[in-house]
Amino acid sequence: MLRTLLFYLLLVLIPLTSTRAIESLSIVADSTTLSNPISKAAIDDCIQLLGQTFSCPTAINNPLAEILLILPKIDNDEKTPITSWQDSIHLLKYPNHHYRWVSRRNAQQIHLNLHASCAQAVSFALYGLLQEQLWLAFYHPRQSYIPKLDYWPLTEQFEWSARPRFQKKGFHLHTMHPLELTEPLLNPACKQGPELVKEYIDWLARNQQNYFEFNLLETDSLEKWVAYISPLVDYAHSRGIMMGLDLSLHMTQQKAFKLYHKFPISLLSPKQQIKKNLAILFEADWDLIAMESSSTEFTKGDAAQINELQLFITDLVSHQYKAKLAGREHVVRAEKMLGKATKKTSEPQLQQALDAKRGLFVHTVMFYGLKDKLAPVYENENLLHMLDILKKQQQHREVWYYPESAYWISFDNSVPMFLMPYLQTRLEDILLMDSLNVEGHLTFSSGWEWGYWLIDWSIARWSWEHQFNGKIIANRATQFLSDLLPQASLIKNLNELQKLQQDYIKDQQLIRYLVAQTVTDELPEPLNLELHPRPKQSYKWLSTKANKDDLLILEQQAIQPLEQFALESTRLIKNLKNEKKQVDESRIAVLDELIIALEVTQLRAAHKAASLRLLSAKRRQKLDPKNTNTSAQLSEKCIKIREQAQALVTKQEKSYRYPLEWIAREQQGKGSTCYDFGYLYPVSTLHFWSREEQQILQNKFGPFFMSIWDVPRIIGIID
Repeated sequence: MLRTLLFYLLLVLIPLTSTRAIESLSIVADSTTLSNPISKAAIDDCIQLLGQTFSCPTAINNPLAEILLILPKIDNDEKTPITSWQDSIHLLKYPNHHYRWVSRRNAQQIHLNLHASCAQAVSFALYGLLQEQLWLAFYHPRQSYIPKLDYWPLTEQFEWSARPRFQKKGFHLHTMHPLELTEPLLNPACKQGPELVKEYIDWLARNQQNYFEFNLLETDSLEKWVAYISPLVDYAHSRGIMMGLDLSLHMTQQKAFKLYHKFPISLLSPKQQIKKNLAILFEADWDLIAMESSSTEFTKGDAAQINELQLFITDLVSHQYKAKLAGREHVVRAEKMLGKATKKTSEPQLQQALDAKRGLFVHTVMFYGLKDKLAPVYENENLLHMLDILKKQQQHREVWYYPESAYWISFDNSVPMFLMPYLQTRLEDILLMDSLNVEGHLTFSSGWEWGYWLIDWSIARWSWEHQFNGKIIANRATQFLSDLLPQASLIKNLNELQKLQQDYIKDQQLIRYLVAQTVTDELPEPLNLELHPRPKQSYKWLSTKANKDDLLILEQQAIQPLEQFALESTRLIKNLKNEKKQVDESRIAVLDELIIALEVTQLRAAHKAASLRLLSAKRRQKLDPKNTNTSAQLSEKCIKIREQAQALVTKQEKSYRYPLEWIAREQQGKGSTCYDFGYLYPVSTLHFWSREEQQILQNKFGPFFMSIWDVPRIIGIID
């Protein structure tokens, strides 16, 4: 009995000793580590972050501190090694950057010894320790969660290691679209532009990423823009991040920067123009040029001429500028291209030589993955052909996987909807790519508001595999929500919402009805390309040709499931709202944002169900004039739901992290892109919701009805 009492007494006392206040903390580093700009920047930043976290003095090289983070000596003169499973491939070089922390008690101190071989690994290891072990959360470029601790939360003795799943991992900001950082990256006159870009670069470094890329668009002065961006390229390098620039050989879409113009715009030959433009561009120290070689993503063009120019550019980029060239593999199948190649491709040996030096980014779109059985995008049934291409190309060239974390124009953040199935899909593809030893992972990012920062943040963290005391830490779709919202009941409801969306929206394909219609959806054949999921029958067909059986199918396959999804979502969202009182003030804003995003997604389903009932009622009236007409009541219901969602949009806009005039308002020709408004402008008035109501009420389903798209400008017919 006495032994039992002593045992339970020890259980009570152990937490008291392990959670006592620590007196001091220090990072210990030698002169070589402190003189390297990459490790020095991380050390200085982490000392400040540790000082905000712990209520004790923090310093560099205080050997008497109670907690010592002991960094290794690094060789600043070490040549950058090539790391790949196939050394014969020409690779973009980056040092080995895995790391390992070993913690032991040493008398009155706790020593955390870092095992790492380069400055980049030191940087990643420090930020990894803060975010993966000490509860900090770098979830948004403009916001972080920093806990307040007066005790050391880790056990005294442990080993924790981190392995990068990909040698290169980072993000492509698609600045062809008017996103948060489009103007800061492309417009030298943008106020606070450099500061905002540096914030994002810091976010990449804190999340252990090492590559950043964005689109260059046509500019009035290339020289002026290069002078503006060069210091930011240098800053990225000082944080251990490689810089890439996405441009085109001669692409007509969306104001893409062209390496050459055709006659009569320029009298110089293509090679003369290319050489001149590359000389200007490489006044900044780019690591990689991602080049679109065709005029559009639906065309191939003159393959022989393109290959000749690619070889010319490859030679310039790799030999004169010591950088890497890469291209993209679009999801459009070769047989679906609008035009055929006008000449045969190069000789196989020439093509192989080109490919060996030119990397390939294998692209997928929306929340679809490489193994999904159904992915009705860009005229495809699924994306299995992209997986085949990736495996084949990987044998003789550097290949990166290039998926999306959001999709502007019509699919999610322009509606808006917060689609949680992105989480599961991106995780599954990351694990698949890791198993295939894919060299790089590049995320195509299309905006961060409405919860989409969660997708990018999760992807960044999943790009590392962690082991604690020899045990691999398993990954889950919603795992990082618990870093921000540690209440188990909240996470339970968010998990259920993620599974609910996965079931209804993705697996049952309600996404076909929830997306907004694009221009091509409403064009006549053969121009009505299925770029994103859409109903089997168009809304115009349902309004004018559907019979009673067709309307019954619509009821069973679309309207009722949409209503059921909305009903079940409402219950779970209500649970989240009821549990808000459990959340401390420092985290409540994150929960509020997610609740609004999920509630608007639920209302989108309710609104779509109501609008389809309205369409069905109007069609039934035509089929049977004796049928009771409920159009007026259904129209009022649509408006009521939309107004409820509009109130939430207005509330959410107050929490946007970037100026409304950049991302959610008309820009009156002042922006850098071919669009005259920010990427969340359609959201600001729920444009697509209102348009769908009016299409049904006025029976107008053409692409130009209430259109906000300047199609000739987007496809490059006019400037």
